[in-house]
Amino acid sequence: MKWSKQIAILALGAVVWGSCAPDNAPSAPASQAKHLYLEALLDFERHADSIWRDVSGPDRPANAGYWGDGGSQGNGGIRGSCGVAVAIAVIVHARPDDPDNSNRIARVTRALNYAANTHVSGDKTCIDGRKWGHDWQTAEWAGSMGLACLLLEKHLPAETVSAVKRAIADESDYRAGVPPASGYVGDTKSEENGWNSNVLALSAAWMRDHPNATNWLEAAKRYLVNTYTIANTNGNPLAPWISTVTLYPSYALENHQFYHPTYAMVGGMSLGDSLIMARLGNPEVARELEPFAEHNVLPLWTNNLQYMLTDSSDFAYPSGLDWELHDYEHNSYLTWLATHFNDPVARWAQERIAVLVRERQKINGDGRFVGPSVRNGFFREAVEARRTAIAWLFLEYAKFPEGPQTPPGTAVVYFPDVKIIAHRSPAGFFGLSFGRRIMGFLEPAVPPDGFPTNVFLTSPRLPAMLGLGALGAPTAAELLSFSTNASGFDAQLKLEHDTNGTTDVRVRSAGGVVAMLEVPHPAPNPRLASMGSFSVGIENDPLTGGTRLLEWDGGSVVITNRSGAFQAISNSWVCVAGRYGMAAGPAGFFTYEAPTRYNRSGGAEDTLQFFPSERLGPRYAVWFLNRSTEEVAKLASRIRWNVSDSRATLEFPLPNGESSTLSASIP
Repeated sequence: MKWSKQIAILALGAVVWGSCAPDNAPSAPASQAKHLYLEALLDFERHADSIWRDVSGPDRPANAGYWGDGGSQGNGGIRGSCGVAVAIAVIVHARPDDPDNSNRIARVTRALNYAANTHVSGDKTCIDGRKWGHDWQTAEWAGSMGLACLLLEKHLPAETVSAVKRAIADESDYRAGVPPASGYVGDTKSEENGWNSNVLALSAAWMRDHPNATNWLEAAKRYLVNTYTIANTNGNPLAPWISTVTLYPSYALENHQFYHPTYAMVGGMSLGDSLIMARLGNPEVARELEPFAEHNVLPLWTNNLQYMLTDSSDFAYPSGLDWELHDYEHNSYLTWLATHFNDPVARWAQERIAVLVRERQKINGDGRFVGPSVRNGFFREAVEARRTAIAWLFLEYAKFPEGPQTPPGTAVVYFPDVKIIAHRSPAGFFGLSFGRRIMGFLEPAVPPDGFPTNVFLTSPRLPAMLGLGALGAPTAAELLSFSTNASGFDAQLKLEHDTNGTTDVRVRSAGGVVAMLEVPHPAPNPRLASMGSFSVGIENDPLTGGTRLLEWDGGSVVITNRSGAFQAISNSWVCVAGRYGMAAGPAGFFTYEAPTRYNRSGGAEDTLQFFPSERLGPRYAVWFLNRSTEEVAKLASRIRWNVSDSRATLEFPLPNGESSTLSASIP
């Protein structure tokens, strides 16, 4: 990658080095994603069959059934069942002559009867004795119900279609009377506004002659345009429609009280969902909704979220993740960006993520998308089935079926409003979070021969890397300085550890080498913790091969996933999987420990950490990405450490063979 000029993003204080995609980027061969997504839906069908339930009784709808748990609340009930109905409906839509379609249509009919007639506008109840609707998430559920019905309308009984239309009309009437929500600090309302547009856009288009359709159309526009909003609306032609703020000025998004790439894409994904629903219902209405559905989708992507895209096509999570690892829930978002906006980076990524969706499903072996790493995971499977089905629809009805593909470029980005620094280089991704969550995340690039079977190595562990050790995990952080260097960035932070004291941290990231120097400043009589320093999470489960090779000077061991294996290493460096090197000092030992079970949703996370001999003394760590074990050994041998009466100095090698230095005052 060539380095471009240093530029500022929207004068928001975010500084980026980046490589720009050439205007004449070549078009790629015809997409394979559409074929892979249909193949995945067909494979998922066997899992769907295993969770289908017919239902009967005086309080239940006639000719009814459901996928999942059948409840009126939660993700595994109406939401999950209607999501699977969309997936099955897309199979029928894609394979109109398939002899199994009669069985598929019969089940979708029963699922729609169940959902429509247990809605608050119906006269029956779910198996828990309750009805659903008019709640914070039910506009999305109703949207899925309506989409499945719309796709199969000509195959369905008239009474089923009538019941669905009655339910979505009622849900749309309710939703149109509630204004879009505003909020962006810690708890964005982007997600809710986006999914609330689903049923309104669908109803306004599909039921164009309904007396309330005009009201639904106006409400759909308001929800669409208020999904991605910033405070500054100067020059925005849709400003009169905007009544909310859902994003920070840098287009960063927080949800669940931290910077959350997953939820950043959810809003845009929902906008695409609403537009494809409207297009299938009435193309003329869809054209009227289009500028509202497009509002700020590209600015959020190009100014913020694309910098979290790794070369695997998954997102990096510099502030951690509280959903499943690698459920690829952003596949329809990338496809929407590619097929509607012709974005070359998104098109490159959507081709790769389709491969990963199918690869993980093959590893699971039973049709599930996410698999056994998620407890009670039906709702995740249903969500991914729905998103995969909608990705197929985007490809089927693409505005731009083909176009240029460009891998993500090298970049350093700083978002001061959410306190995130990220560095993407050819060697991998490094992110720092020092706001609501304090941690580091470091993922090596995919090896040249690693895609799609050897893609991931680390996990977004919380806490990780920053300020860990005898003073305990940091409780607050302040960025004292930030600057770019020739191939990355430099930062200095002050970390607080409640009443235990502070830690001075110096960080340098330079194109495949990350160095940290930490100097603890303990308070009098601190309460010492037993944790190690520079801790990182290593993914180790069937998705990542099932074992990890751990090597050091004079030794090696293979760690089997979920084995509970423990290894202590008295050495100055270790190398994981032959491409993730870590050196630490000045003296001490490493430990590597595997859990006995899946210990985070979506994966099993081993822990690698360093225990310095002087627990409250200055310490350092240097990571070497995508270097062989032999190279890590040579690079580690070049590290020099010196402590004088007043200063600690770390000298370490850079990728170009030169040396670099970090230093800090000591107590």
